[in-house]
Amino acid sequence: MKKSTSIAGSVLATALLLGACGNNDTTPKKDTTTESGTVTDESANNNTSSGTGESTDTTNSTVSDSDQAYMKEKMDKLTYDEFELEVDYGKNKEYEIEIEQDNGKVEATVDDELTNTALKGKEAFDEIYPKLEKLDITETTTKEQVIQQALDAFGLKDDYVKFDIKVTMPDGQKIEYEEKK
Repeated sequence: MKKSTSIAGSVLATALLLGACGNNDTTPKKDTTTESGTVTDESANNNTSSGTGESTDTTNSTVSDSDQAYMKEKMDKLTYDEFELEVDYGKNKEYEIEIEQDNGKVEATVDDELTNTALKGKEAFDEIYPKLEKLDITETTTKEQVIQQALDAFGLKDDYVKFDIKVTMPDGQKIEYEEKK
C-alpha cells in the first residue's frame, strides 16, 4: 500500500509540475473582425494587411519614455494642444484621428476606415503630425476655412456626410465645428 501511495504521489507531483510549465504565452490576444464579418485572432502588436479587406491594426498600448519626449517636443511646436477630426462618409466609412495630451502624456490614434488602417502611439503620431503642421487654425479662422484646410491637409474628399473637428488651444480655448450635408 505504501508503494502504491508513493507512486500515485509521484505521478500527481509530476503532473502538477508539467502542468505548471505549460504554454507561457502572455501576449495579449484580441479578436479582429474583417469587413466580411470573419473573426480572426491575432496578437495585439501584429500588423495585418493582406489586401483582402482586413485592416492594418497596430496597437501599441505602451509608449516608451523617449517616444513620449519626442511627441511632447513636437506638440509644443504646434499652435494647439489637442486635435480631433472625424469625417463620416456614410456606409460605415469614417476617417477619425486624435492627438491629445493627458496628464503630460501624448496619445495619438488613427482609425481610417477608408483605407482600413488603425494606428496608435508613436506610429499614429508620425502619421498625423506632418498634416497638423500644414494647418493654421486660430480663433478667427472661419468654419469653411477650417474644413477646407483639414480636408486638404489630410487628403480627404469633400463628399462627406458629417464633418466634426475639435481643436484645443494652449490657453484651453476650444474651437469646434460640425457640418452635416
